[in-house]
Amino acid sequence: MSATPDPATPLLEPPGVPAPPSGGRRPADPPCPPDLRESHPRLSRAGREPGPVWLAPPQLPPWPVVWLALDDGPEGGKADRPVRFWGLAVDDGRGEPRPEAITAGFDEQDDRRAWERFVARAGEIIERHPEARWVHYSAREKDRVRDRAARHGAPPGFLARLEEAFFELLSRGVRRAVRLPLDSCSLRQVAGLAGFQRRSPRPSPAGPPGHLLETRTGADPVERARTLREIAESNTEDLLAMRAVWRWMLEQGPRGYCG
Repeated sequence: MSATPDPATPLLEPPGVPAPPSGGRRPADPPCPPDLRESHPRLSRAGREPGPVWLAPPQLPPWPVVWLALDDGPEGGKADRPVRFWGLAVDDGRGEPRPEAITAGFDEQDDRRAWERFVARAGEIIERHPEARWVHYSAREKDRVRDRAARHGAPPGFLARLEEAFFELLSRGVRRAVRLPLDSCSLRQVAGLAGFQRRSPRPSPAGPPGHLLETRTGADPVERARTLREIAESNTEDLLAMRAVWRWMLEQGPRGYCG
């Protein structure tokens, strides 16, 4: 998975969430800790909040990294909820990454098949880039990988190697480095603060996973395909949004080290 080098936009120069309810609604955005909000009282006259306050130089892994974002289906509890989209992209830091999507259909065996395809692709990436960290936004991705491994199995050593490579961008990157004038630390809001503009429309309260339920039961195959395509685009934008937050931290934060 190669990327076209773009020397005009280097990114770094070394050294330097709860399960959705059964109704299919998206989980609540992860809140910023109260101390982060209270340290930035609203400027009532101006009607706006102050900007970010940097606490420490961002400490992020070196290139290459693998961006990882998942979209769940709306059915059932945590253990039974299928993963419909496994989005990932290898990024060497020199050009634009090429997102990949592993999708599951709606047959009862599709969740297993998608997991097996993810394991195969992830194994290839681990062998090719054994030093790469797998960057996900919150704890949800790690939890879902553990769920699928427990439910469907995995090759010996696969889960241990992947968990060792995981890097949670929200807790280990954002919250350790910067205080944000936001009520929510969702990827959408943090990436928006970093200047990332999404092309896909903002999800409804049911969110893309909620649309999946409608898609699964809908009779119109054209509409099903369109909805799945929209969710795949939203998943791809999650990968690019993480990259935008990463770049913003490196460019706007105090210079520290990566690795």
